Amino acid sequence: MNISSEVTFSQGKKANRSEPKIIVADKNQISRRRMARALAERTLPLEATGSAAYLMQNLLHDGPSVIVLGGGLEKELSVVTLVSLLKSYDPHSTIILVADNVSPSEEIKVCQKGIFYRMNRPVCALGWNELQLVVDCACNRVMYATMSSRSH
Repeated sequence: MNISSEVTFSQGKKANRSEPKIIVADKNQISRRRMARALAERTLPLEATGSAAYLMQNLLHDGPSVIVLGGGLEKELSVVTLVSLLKSYDPHSTIILVADNVSPSEEIKVCQKGIFYRMNRPVCALGWNELQLVVDCACNRVMYATMSSRSH
């Protein structure tokens, strides 16, 4: 696992086990950095990675997150398999799939696995606004679920 390629934008906040965070996961470094920059001012801590292993480790140790997934991360790992693995590691995490080359059958399968939202990669201001709104909505959902679980 190459931790040196990981980027953290925590806005001075430290994430802990009970605090959700946003993880931008994309094998394309340019796309990953663009999405991370667009989401850097959200209320939750933000991390970016190109590693499926790092992403899974994060879910195991850090709890629910909003995952902005830019397609498959590893050549041998399809997006459907990756979503299945992520959901098995933490069923409470919220996955937003941001990818252009997803076949209709793959899209149906990932929707059945429980992704929160699916969109194409942003290419204009409207696309970036859509991504920001979807992530804000997902953050609210994860924070509400986290607060609800604490009160029970």
